[in-house]
Amino acid sequence: MFSKVYTITCTPGQRDAMLAEYDASVAPAVSASDKHVGHHMVEVGENEWLLVSNYVSKDAAEAAKPMVQELIKPMVEANGMTLDLIGQGEVVRTI
Repeated sequence: MFSKVYTITCTPGQRDAMLAEYDASVAPAVSASDKHVGHHMVEVGENEWLLVSNYVSKDAAEAAKPMVQELIKPMVEANGMTLDLIGQGEVVRTI
């Protein structure tokens, strides 16, 4: 399994709208994707989250990039969402 860790932010006042869009479009697409294992989103501050995206492999993570970019584009435009990669690598422990 391969993971990417991101920071996510959005424009103040857009939290609920951004999360609703995430739930409506990103969550079902990730669930249906043969490249993804899943996501974990942690709210770490006001309008700020950490997202761990888990993929079946590094190749799958690369192949998923166009889908991810298409899914987040509406949230970037409507909610001022940022998605910044802070680290990535092979998962070495799962408990």
